Amino acid sequence: MSTSPLAVPEGYDAQPPLTEAERVVDIFVAPSKTFADIRRNRSWWLPYLLLVVCGMGFSVTLVHKLGPGGIADSALRANPKKYEQFKQLPAEQQASQRSIVGNITTYSLYAFPVIQIAALAITALLLWGGFNFILGGSSSYPEMFAVAVFASLPSVFRAILGTITLFAGDSDTFNLQDPVGTNPGYYLSADTAPWLHSLLSSIDLLTLWPLFLMALGAAIVARVKPASGYALIFGVWLVFVLIKTGFAAAFS
Repeated sequence: MSTSPLAVPEGYDAQPPLTEAERVVDIFVAPSKTFADIRRNRSWWLPYLLLVVCGMGFSVTLVHKLGPGGIADSALRANPKKYEQFKQLPAEQQASQRSIVGNITTYSLYAFPVIQIAALAITALLLWGGFNFILGGSSSYPEMFAVAVFASLPSVFRAILGTITLFAGDSDTFNLQDPVGTNPGYYLSADTAPWLHSLLSSIDLLTLWPLFLMALGAAIVARVKPASGYALIFGVWLVFVLIKTGFAAAFS
């Protein structure tokens, strides 16, 4: 069921154009201004550059501090039950699995710019389809791609904090899947029920913040009510969290 688009607020089209730097700053202090400006200028190179620089800084630090073997151990420790099974394997099989996991993860870290832009492209497609065809809005794919890039900017804090954690913390206990303590699941003990860990780890500040920005930005660009955008985005997020939690309960 679609909703009627909201009339375009006069102030959005009347605001003066923003510079590239102003658009980046405003995403943190006045995000509606940045998203309104996307209707005038769909440029996204600066926020994408910041995402890549910070992301690659984290990747290079991770490989330097842990190496492929340490990265493999961190990835394997993320699932305690499977890690216990892994430790029961013969030494040769352990070495083989560590090598495979470590190499694949390392290559993925260095391929971050390509993976990032592919993920943004898919996100933009989902936003474009959801806000145009479900909520009855009016937007173009390039506009939604710019929204996806700008809304992802809070992710730079995950990369920065993860890099600091690598330098300041114990490399042997570093969790590649949950590198910084921005969710309750980060502070749970290793023997916590996997479903509970999955659920609480999903309530992450650096996940919810970009989702909020996507909902707001896509609503402004598509000219629909922000409340409808929040309902769509966080409704999909809730379904995803419940499915992920269910899988963790079923296969743990």
